[in-house]
Amino acid sequence: MNHSFFQPEKQYGEDLPIFKQEWEAIAFYYDYRQSQIEELNELCQFFNISLTYTRESLEELENLYFQSIQELLLADWNLPIEEFEKMISVYLIDCVIAHHEDAEWVVKPYPYTDGAYTLGFRRHRKSWHTMNTCDGLYLRQKEDRPLLSLFDSLVRS
Repeated sequence: MNHSFFQPEKQYGEDLPIFKQEWEAIAFYYDYRQSQIEELNELCQFFNISLTYTRESLEELENLYFQSIQELLLADWNLPIEEFEKMISVYLIDCVIAHHEDAEWVVKPYPYTDGAYTLGFRRHRKSWHTMNTCDGLYLRQKEDRPLLSLFDSLVRS
């Protein structure tokens, strides 16, 4: 009889990159954020969207996101929806940070996996650690402006 239980915290940790030193994790996640913004910027240029770190640019990006789903553009771009959502997530947090001097990106050790680190965002005494803040955003399509609502909630928190 197998007495093992599903342990999501350990499973999550298995998917995280492993580093010998904290500075390696910080450098890795810095490069990750930069590459996500560069790729998103290239994509947005085709649609005349400027990443200005404003609520208006998020609104344009949200429109592009839902347009890309409705018109099946992600397949044309050869871009999985999860990857597009990760790009949008980094930009979303960058927008929040641009509006609050007390907000910042943070890299922290993941307590359930040796050498693993997570990327997060901290504002005041709260922090959120996820690689995809916009995961499954398309499921919220019927809501009025789900990306802007997420931005507003992070700005207010």
